[in-house]
Amino acid sequence: MTIARLNLTASSFSNVELDEADNFDGYSAALELTVPFDSNKQFRFSLPFYTKGNAQLKPGGQSIDIDGYGGVFDYSTVQFEHQKYFADEAGFNLGYSVGGGVRTAVLDTGTGDYYNHTGKILLLGINMDKSIYDETQLLLNAGVRYYFDADDLHPRGLNSWVWADIKTAILFKPWSHSVRPAIELTYLGGFNDYNAVSLIPQLIIQVADNTSLKLGGIIGLTSDGNQAGVTSELAVSFKLFV
Repeated sequence: MTIARLNLTASSFSNVELDEADNFDGYSAALELTVPFDSNKQFRFSLPFYTKGNAQLKPGGQSIDIDGYGGVFDYSTVQFEHQKYFADEAGFNLGYSVGGGVRTAVLDTGTGDYYNHTGKILLLGINMDKSIYDETQLLLNAGVRYYFDADDLHPRGLNSWVWADIKTAILFKPWSHSVRPAIELTYLGGFNDYNAVSLIPQLIIQVADNTSLKLGGIIGLTSDGNQAGVTSELAVSFKLFV
C-alpha cells in the first residue's frame, strides 16, 4: 500500500517583469502529485494548469491581458526524489532530487501573439529538515533551475539561463492540535542581474487526518519578481494500491 499526496496551490502576484511585458499582475494555479515507490524514494509530478493577469507591453506600455492553461516561470515537471538520511538515525532528514520538464501550454496575450511559445527546464536540488527547539522545525530546499530554448520570460531577453532556487522555512510550535504558524524565505535568481526574494508568513491548518490547508501572504523584498500577493495550498493524502 502506498500513501500518495495531491497538492492544489493558487497564488497571486503583482508587478512582475517579463521579457516583453512589465507590471504583470494576476494569479496562477497548479497541481502536484507525489507518489512514493519505495521506503525512501518517490516521484513528484507538477502541472501548472492556469494563469491569468494583465500587464503592459515593452516598449510602448500597451495594456494587455495574459492568460492560458500553463504557468509563467513554472513548467510541467517530473522529479525523482531520494531520501538518504533519516532523523531517527542522523538527527535530521536529508535527500536530493533530479528532474526536468517542458512548456506544455502557451499564454494568450489577446493581441494575436502568444507568451511562452517554447521552453525546457532541468532541475537539481537537495532538501533538509531538522527539529531545532521545542517542536520547532527548520526546513531548507536548495536547488538549481536550468532554463533553455525558452522565450518571453527572462527580463533581460535571455533564451537560456541558470537560476538558484532556495527556500528556507521555520515551522513553529503548534498553537493547537490543528493550527501551526510558519515563516518562509525564498530566493530565485542568478545572484547578478535578477534577484527575487520573498518573505512568506503563513498558517498551516490541519483540516482532517489526511487534509491540510496552508494560507500565507507574499512580501517581495527586492525589485525583481513578485512584489506582493497571497498564496494557498490544499494538500490531501490518499491510499494507492500498487
